[in-house]
Amino acid sequence: MPALQQFSKMKHACLAALVALAFITPSGAIWPEKNPAEAVRNFYAWYVHESVSGSRPLEKEREQMRKFVTESLLSRINKMPKGPGGLDGDFFLNAQEVDPEWGKNIAVSNNYVGRTMSKLGVILTGRRLGDRQFEVKVLFQEGAWKIDEVKFSD
Repeated sequence: MPALQQFSKMKHACLAALVALAFITPSGAIWPEKNPAEAVRNFYAWYVHESVSGSRPLEKEREQMRKFVTESLLSRINKMPKGPGGLDGDFFLNAQEVDPEWGKNIAVSNNYVGRTMSKLGVILTGRRLGDRQFEVKVLFQEGAWKIDEVKFSD
């Protein structure tokens, strides 16, 4: 009987540990991605959600940004002049406002996929502010695809 009680206690301890891990483990959207299209989808889903909630990820969530964006791009954004004639709006969305639908309706096409660099077409669809269409260049760094360039045609 003592062995059965000990097994039961171990079972409860293991279950408690699994539950604790589930609560402290970050969501899948912040883990490095091996697929460039999935990395871009996860970034925009996370970024739009954070922007809509008012957290300003580019300014206040730099560590999270580093999981999705190259250090080189973050440095280039920091050096850009802000305001009219410079960066006037959101760099990753090319917009003054954020449509919450953009984070849920993300279409990505593979324009070019290489071993260390890929170019992807992205369309964020929104009802309130319309669509945002652009090209993203991603680099494979530190075991993950990271955004290194965003080009809007307008």
